[in-house]
Amino acid sequence: MIRNESGFTLIEVMVALAIFAVMAGAVALANTQNLMAAQMIKEQTEARWVNQNALAELRLDALPAPGTRRINTEFNGQSWRVEVEVSAVDMPLLGASLRHIELRAYSDASEQAADVLVAVLGAH
Repeated sequence: MIRNESGFTLIEVMVALAIFAVMAGAVALANTQNLMAAQMIKEQTEARWVNQNALAELRLDALPAPGTRRINTEFNGQSWRVEVEVSAVDMPLLGASLRHIELRAYSDASEQAADVLVAVLGAH
């Protein structure tokens, strides 16, 4: 009598499961990296808005005095710290007062700036 066997051997099933496990791990890692990248982009975008808002407030006031200051603000339900560094720029030929301004936005839980914005403000 001839036996017609069909199906997989234990070795074949184990190899297939090992391949599936490696592929599932790779997909999970890719998803995690994508989520982290999306969160970083969101934080950087919000930090840019925070810096631009702080710069807009500086433009509304008189030309800021040189020095360093810290602004605490809230944006989109999150607390932010903006460090503003203002330095005078001498332009005697133009007869204008200029200020070099560097703004660094930090989220409340971070020690690294999420965004840095550099601008020049002037007055005649």
